[in-house]
Amino acid sequence: MNVVTKVSLILGLLVLVSGCQSTSFERQLSYNKSKMVELEQERDKLEFQLATCEGGQSAATNELVSLQERFANVSAKNAALESEISALMSRPEPASAIIEELQIPDLESFEGIEGLTATSDESGIRLTIDQSVLFSSGSADVTRKGQETLKKMASILKREYSGRIVRVEGHTDSTPIVKTKSRWGSNWELSSFRACAVLRKLLSEEAMKPANVSAVGFGEQRPIADNKTKAGRRLNRRVEVIVEN
Repeated sequence: MNVVTKVSLILGLLVLVSGCQSTSFERQLSYNKSKMVELEQERDKLEFQLATCEGGQSAATNELVSLQERFANVSAKNAALESEISALMSRPEPASAIIEELQIPDLESFEGIEGLTATSDESGIRLTIDQSVLFSSGSADVTRKGQETLKKMASILKREYSGRIVRVEGHTDSTPIVKTKSRWGSNWELSSFRACAVLRKLLSEEAMKPANVSAVGFGEQRPIADNKTKAGRRLNRRVEVIVEN
């Protein structure tokens, strides 16, 4: 083999090796670029998640601070009220005077009336009457027993709560009407007629002024117990007379 041939062969091999190296390098470069894009996307995703978490944490912190401030404010008011009550109770005054000064309604007058439960809160007194005392099932006509209960209640309202705003609310359980569906399209209608029936009786006893009273039916929309149980449904079937302060 002469010198020219050897040189040509060597140059050919160098070109071939150079081409292979160039192809391998390009592949590696392309792969690296692809991984870089993936890493940048992952970085952007993590930055977004971090920003979201920080924003949520900031909102939660602000909410916590607000709740703490409200709690402190309520606690301070409660402490002041307890101090005031303690001071009033320590006075050498009759209990009736203390009750009047604190504006706590005296509900003893309502004790012993069949089917009636009296409670009070800051808005006034709530007289809850068991539906079984007032009405037969599916009816809006007040029973004889219900008439007696309402008459006793009206006498107290007339004597002790004259001039107050009074609201009569009718409530039922969630059981659909079946037997008297031809008369009442829904529990809403039945509860409304029952509320009006109680209102008419109270007005006939002159328990309040017609201009100060209203009646509304809520059907099953405002339960006070679980409608899934028999005991709960019984509690939900009621008429409430609210006497506002």
